[in-house]
Amino acid sequence: MRIASLYPTATEIAFAIGAGEDVVGVSHACDHPKTASERKAVTHARFDPSELSSREIYRQKVDISQKFGSLYRLDESALWAARVNVLITQGPGDLPLVSLQNVRAVAEGLNPRPSLLILYPRHLDDVFDDHARVGFEVGRLPEARELVLGMHGHIETVTRAAKEAKKRTVAFLQWLDPPFAGGYWIPQLIEIAGGTDVLNTAGLSPTRVHWPDVRKRNPEIIVVACEDMGIERIRWEMRLLSDRPGWDSLKAVKNGDVYIANGSYFTRAGPRLTEGLDALAWVLNPDLFARPGPQILQRYGA
Repeated sequence: MRIASLYPTATEIAFAIGAGEDVVGVSHACDHPKTASERKAVTHARFDPSELSSREIYRQKVDISQKFGSLYRLDESALWAARVNVLITQGPGDLPLVSLQNVRAVAEGLNPRPSLLILYPRHLDDVFDDHARVGFEVGRLPEARELVLGMHGHIETVTRAAKEAKKRTVAFLQWLDPPFAGGYWIPQLIEIAGGTDVLNTAGLSPTRVHWPDVRKRNPEIIVVACEDMGIERIRWEMRLLSDRPGWDSLKAVKNGDVYIANGSYFTRAGPRLTEGLDALAWVLNPDLFARPGPQILQRYGA
């Protein structure tokens, strides 16, 4: 079995079910587990976000997506050389990582022609189904089923523990400038953890929000988790929120319940979602759940 994954989520799933040794090609953004970055990169970035502000990164993503149809450039020569049996990619989206049309065309021309698996999760059920689909495709279905059962069990444990706690309102932002509310399964995670998402609805894509709406809904908790930025980078850019009018009057700010987090634990539909769930559960119910590691979530201002 020889696997290429163009989607960081799929790479995490493959490694988690024991197929890591079969992964011979990854996207340049596949950074977990650490050994994934040792595999041959079969995509390249179209721009370098390291020195750009969140506003500039967003603008670049929109412009590049409109111009090229994807944020990543597919290295067809590297993919040819990989001689893969299974090629996993992301389904269509507003800002697709790779062009599904291009991937299909390239896959059809490869020899041997690989099986193409497209992941397009929108709800937690989709997340679980995708784990099983990856497992089936790479010959690790029993391992995938075991992983999914463990994730289900973990979620049930959190659900029971948080059931009796008082519901608190949460604003989850997965981008700073412009502000975007977390979408797809994130509102579900918030609900399981004992909260109510005041900015978005389960199954909907990440939604651009206007600051007056945030002020009007006055959340008790704010979580900022941008996948393309580390926690310290988010901390530096938090002034984009804290300088806005009415910031100091928000309940979350007055009560010290503003948090910054590593977005990959929340926005990637892989096995680490349970760790993101645990972090949200602690934020909502610190007396009932263990504090997450600082690599996952930190209190802003602490």
